[in-house]
Amino acid sequence: MTPTALKSRNATEEAILAAARQALAHDGYERVTIDGIAKRAFVSRTSVYFYFTNKRAVVDRLIQRAFSDIYSAAAPYLGGEGDPRAELRSALGRVVSVVNGNADLLLLAARLYGQEDHLPPEWEPYIRRLVVAAERRIRRDQERGVAPADISPRISAQALMAMVERHISVEVVRGGGSATESIRVLAELWWRAVYSFPGSNGAPSA
Repeated sequence: MTPTALKSRNATEEAILAAARQALAHDGYERVTIDGIAKRAFVSRTSVYFYFTNKRAVVDRLIQRAFSDIYSAAAPYLGGEGDPRAELRSALGRVVSVVNGNADLLLLAARLYGQEDHLPPEWEPYIRRLVVAAERRIRRDQERGVAPADISPRISAQALMAMVERHISVEVVRGGGSATESIRVLAELWWRAVYSFPGSNGAPSA
C-alpha cells in the first residue's frame, strides 16, 4: 500500500480501526484477537477479515495512518515558503505531538519487527516521502537565495531527517526526554545546517 492510499473506504473499516486501537491500548497486542476487534466494532468476524487478513495487518494500517499524520504535521515547513527557522519549529512541534499521540503504536511496531533501535525497513516508503518533501523545500530555499547552494539538498534532507527520527524515537518516545527542548534544539540544528551561510551569522549577505 502506498503512503497516499490510507483513507478508509467506508464506516465499517473506520470502526474496525478505531476498535483495534482501543483494544491495543486496553489489552495489549498479544491479547488482541480478531473476534475481540469485531465485538468492539459491533461488526461480524467476517467483516473484519474482509478488510484485513489478520491483526498484524490492522496494526500495519494504523502505523501507516500515523505516518500520514506525521507528514501532514510537518506541512508548515515541508510546504512553507516563509521563514524557515519559524516554520521548522512549528513543524517539529506538530510532529512531536503526533508521535507522542501514537507512541504506543510506534513502539509496538518496532518490537514486532524486532528492531528496537531504529525504524523498520517496512516503513521506508513513509520515511522516503518525508525526505523527498524536505529535499524539495531545501532546494526551493536555495533557489530563492535563503539557503546557500553549496550543499546537496538530497543528502542534507536524508541526514537531517535521520537525525530527527533517531532523536525523537530514542530520546523522546522511549527515553521520556523533554519534547520542548528537543523541538528547539532539532529545529536550530536543522536551520544552522541548511541555512547558515559560510562566514556569516546565518543570513544571506545583502
